Amino acid sequence: MKQLLAQVRDLGRITGGPLLVRGVVFVAAFTGLLLAAPGGLPARMMLGFLALAAIPALAPGGVAVTLVMLATVGMWLVDTMLFLAEPSTGRLLGTAAALYLLHNAAALAAVLPYDAIVDNQVLLRWAVRSGLVLAAAGALTILLMTVLPGMYITTPTVALVVGLAVVAAAVALLTRLGRRP
Repeated sequence: MKQLLAQVRDLGRITGGPLLVRGVVFVAAFTGLLLAAPGGLPARMMLGFLALAAIPALAPGGVAVTLVMLATVGMWLVDTMLFLAEPSTGRLLGTAAALYLLHNAAALAAVLPYDAIVDNQVLLRWAVRSGLVLAAAGALTILLMTVLPGMYITTPTVALVVGLAVVAAAVALLTRLGRRP
């Protein structure tokens, strides 16, 4: 709580680059919460989503980012498994993109001090890299959905196994790189 209060106190010194990145954190968190929420929620829930999305934008280096991501995934699971809502491709891709952008932008915002002078090229390269990752993931998802149309039960299983293999390979690579002298 002390960290969050210190972050709010330092907002008067914020410069354009960190403000832009924290704005992306806020928009990604709010968009993810909106897309994952079950249909028919009361309008006052939007105020709760706004407040919840503001917390990781103010303190991107804390546990708030993880809590918002877990809330987003939890609402998606409740809507699709408990309420049996039919998951649309657009909503799924939008929620996944919002989660990725939330995580990616929060990681950048966590290392940028409020009063940092950030070169435009740094932000441009970050945005292009994020856009390329989202485009590649979206294209792969659409390709898998096209190639495996009649296998509704096995398509999530294949995607899960491939995704877990990629995550395991990334963790192994990062662990190996972290141990280098």
